[in-house]
Amino acid sequence: MKLFWPIDISFDQAIENLKSKNTFTPFDEEVLLFTQALSKRLVKMRQMPEVVALGYWLRKANIMGMQKEWNNQNKGRLIKSRGVVFHIAPSNVDTIFVYSWMLSLLAGNRNIIRVSSKEQSNELMDLILAEIARPEFEKIAKQTIICTYNYEENYGERISEICHTRVIWGGNHTVQRIRQISLNPMANELAFPDRFSLAVLSAEAVMNTNHNELNELLEKFYNDVFWFDQMACSSPRLVVWSGNQKEKAKVRFWSAFENKIKNKQYELMAATQVLKYTTSLWMATETDVKHIENGKYFSRLQVTDVPLEARERHCGGGLFFEYDVEYLSDLPKVIIDKDQTLAYFGFEYSDLESLVNSITTRGLDRIVPIGQALNFDGVWDGQSFLKSFTREVVIL
Repeated sequence: MKLFWPIDISFDQAIENLKSKNTFTPFDEEVLLFTQALSKRLVKMRQMPEVVALGYWLRKANIMGMQKEWNNQNKGRLIKSRGVVFHIAPSNVDTIFVYSWMLSLLAGNRNIIRVSSKEQSNELMDLILAEIARPEFEKIAKQTIICTYNYEENYGERISEICHTRVIWGGNHTVQRIRQISLNPMANELAFPDRFSLAVLSAEAVMNTNHNELNELLEKFYNDVFWFDQMACSSPRLVVWSGNQKEKAKVRFWSAFENKIKNKQYELMAATQVLKYTTSLWMATETDVKHIENGKYFSRLQVTDVPLEARERHCGGGLFFEYDVEYLSDLPKVIIDKDQTLAYFGFEYSDLESLVNSITTRGLDRIVPIGQALNFDGVWDGQSFLKSFTREVVIL
């Protein structure tokens, strides 16, 4: 066990201190000030765009909008925090635990955060620890534990016994392993396991873009894909093309995208290159694969179907499955429960609404314009955080 916060005390004492403190009311003034202070720090970390995006999400206007919507939804109702929320953060997306923590804090909860062991020291963690140590945020500091431990230790069991909500971020194996740990009978649980995401582009819309419009589209697509090396659950890994000019649109899009990556001076890791190549060779044995093109910066695999095994074996780092449809309405036949985010370009709201209504599986919880695939929202995987982090008290 390593305690990042609080410092200079034992885990047992930290737990006792946390349990003895009263929770906040939702959108408490000290919490609002803390989110604004954190936002101002994060947006200055220009070398880490994913952290800047987190800071932008925490900006005052966004939090105030969240509070206004909350007040409108809960007018005349008595809403309390749940108590202690236990967050288990993933290893592939450094910022995700902060979103979860901030929403829980806005809901008024005490929080225990288990971060990945790789977070031993980084700029984001250092910044958070500096901010929470400020005297004006003493109440928040006393209601927060940030730690890491090996799963072989029993700390997960101990925290699960006292928490009122458990939030699991991670792969399917992680979710299954943690679910074997008994949970406080009064607690609820939010689990965010492995998901798979895709993008759909209208070939005609791509062909009709001018140079500047295409460059803007590629900039947004690059951010969706490479901020977390395509390993974020919402990063597109399957690219679907719709329309009558698919082949022309592909040539235009991918050649320009290669130039975009070159100009970005994207750091190409040798291990990632090897993994993409070997994954492509493995996929070549599948009857669903029509064509493979391994480039320097990304690999493209044209497929006639997207089997579950292909989704499971996806390695990130710029590996794209490509699938063709005549119309957007043809897409549901390849949508499965695992599919989370659909990033789109060139379609109207009515087209997307019809698509959602025609899907017969559990698939797709988010449909966003290309460039917003990684944007976090208070509703994720179909679950509202603020609702899950609070409870309603009824007085008759």
